[in-house]
Amino acid sequence: MIEWPEEKDQINKILALIKERKGIDFVDYKRSTIIRRIKRRMDMLEMGNILEYINYIEEFIDEIDTLHNEIFIGVTSFFRDKEAFRALGENVIPKLFNDKLAGMGVRIWSAGCSTGEEAYSLAILFSEYLETTKEQYTVKIFATDINDIALAKASAGVYTIESLKDVSQERLDKYFDKKGNYYQVKKHIREMIIFAKHNIISHPPFSKLDLIVCRNLLIYLENSVQKYVFSAFDFSLNSNGYLFLGSSESLGEISENYKPFDFKSKIFRRVVESSSRSKKVVDRDFGTLDSKYTSISKNLNANSVDRSVEKIIQSLQNEYIPKGVIVNETYDLIHSFGDVNEFVRIPTNRISLNLLKMIRKDLSVAVGTALQNVFVSGKEIKYNNINANESGKGIINLIVKLYVDEISNTRYGILLFEENKERPTYNLHTQEFNLQEKSYERIEDLENELKSNREYLQALIEELESSNEELQSMNEELVSSNEELQNTNEELQSVNEEIYTLNTSYNKKIEELTEVNEDINTILALSDVILILIDEHLKIRRFTPGATKVINLIKNDIGRDLADIAIKVKYDNLIEDIKTVAKTLKSIKRTVLADNDTKYQFNINVYKNKNDSLKQIVINVVEEM
Repeated sequence: MIEWPEEKDQINKILALIKERKGIDFVDYKRSTIIRRIKRRMDMLEMGNILEYINYIEEFIDEIDTLHNEIFIGVTSFFRDKEAFRALGENVIPKLFNDKLAGMGVRIWSAGCSTGEEAYSLAILFSEYLETTKEQYTVKIFATDINDIALAKASAGVYTIESLKDVSQERLDKYFDKKGNYYQVKKHIREMIIFAKHNIISHPPFSKLDLIVCRNLLIYLENSVQKYVFSAFDFSLNSNGYLFLGSSESLGEISENYKPFDFKSKIFRRVVESSSRSKKVVDRDFGTLDSKYTSISKNLNANSVDRSVEKIIQSLQNEYIPKGVIVNETYDLIHSFGDVNEFVRIPTNRISLNLLKMIRKDLSVAVGTALQNVFVSGKEIKYNNINANESGKGIINLIVKLYVDEISNTRYGILLFEENKERPTYNLHTQEFNLQEKSYERIEDLENELKSNREYLQALIEELESSNEELQSMNEELVSSNEELQNTNEELQSVNEEIYTLNTSYNKKIEELTEVNEDINTILALSDVILILIDEHLKIRRFTPGATKVINLIKNDIGRDLADIAIKVKYDNLIEDIKTVAKTLKSIKRTVLADNDTKYQFNINVYKNKNDSLKQIVINVVEEM
């Protein structure tokens, strides 16, 4: 038995060999789990010493691949834990779309997706919901793992009928195509998912996520690493986003940022904005994660802005090149085209890119109202006959359009200043612009927004004060016992996963042995060989049909003493010869006569085990011509 920590150096050496060959560092995985997997490989190779196993690895380097795959058990299935997935589909997914404005999408991260069953289960649930709503939404599922083999299978989306046993017939017909003896996930479901290699321990997390699914992965990680991973999740989730864990997993130290949405199903809802506390945890545990992520995020944002601008300009070139500007959701100026100096002016004091601070005062109400309406309703709009006296050109029309970049999940507003001489055709909702009416409308919108924000903040403060008092008293009593129970529960879950895998393996071996046994029985029955097998106590274990020529045997004689069975040949010393062979472990040959004067040669041999000791006695009888 491998001991710990006496065998610490040897275990670390094995982990270093795996990291060198596979690029995967298991140092953060639970030692008890790693040791059990190594011990299992040693048992299969009939090795009792870990040094002997290390020598074997160094001699047969492919053993590292086998051990690597052994550590990655990868127990997964479609809709694993049906009640939890039902709660997700019925209660969580509809809420993800409640606060989504027109044209926005939903972003999901399936961490530790293994061979893809979990990710495709999520895609099916979202597809079923989208079929019930008339709105158009974009759903992107980022499914990640560190096992290349598992990711390759997940990307293909091809599964056996056995792995689809938890998929209803209705879903099987609707979301899978039959390919010979296999089933492949339909293309529109596969296109909802992006499979990628990603290490949640060392790689920067995704951002602006509405749902994170990480089930039965954290139980294999050390407690310190679990805190590290939870910090990344807290960093990634939007406020009011959801976290879906496995049945044996809990939130740990970040529980103050979440409320149980469905505790039985282990679904939690994030209830606060990014706090200094969670950011400190990320900075401390992830080292340079924040700088890495910020750098990557800046590059992505810069690229997505440039790409979006190019697409917007291209979409307008088919009509004409107007005077106009592009702004983001905070009204910051992103790009301008044409000479807009008569409408937009750079402020004289502190520089700001906010369009509402740069637009001419006589146009600020119209522009602010139009942008507000477009970003809230998602509908394009046109204001006719706006008095632009300062421009010297009289009346202009203001056209405001919405553009959504689905890749970066970002919305932009396009403002076009249409002079009277330009009359392109737009199929837009138009209305006359009345300065006084729109001013009052704008003021009312701002007042309502301010009132709503105040009420929300007040309610949030009261709720937090009340919750903090209750949680503080409860946490002091539960922390010590909860940690101990959690560790035990995680260990049991890990062992249960291994037992499940072993049971499947053993059942397969039993089926193979049963087939082999049936084949041997068939061959012996069809042949004319005379063969009798007995154990060291002279009990009959097996015989061929031909053996009845020399001994009065029937099927029910299995397990009887051979001395109690009558023989049909003149061989009075048969039992004594068998005992001699069992004692000396040396073969004996005798030629004897039957009642009809037929000659038979009895060959009494010993079948030994690997320790060179008696296992059973084989009597082979040959009829002499």
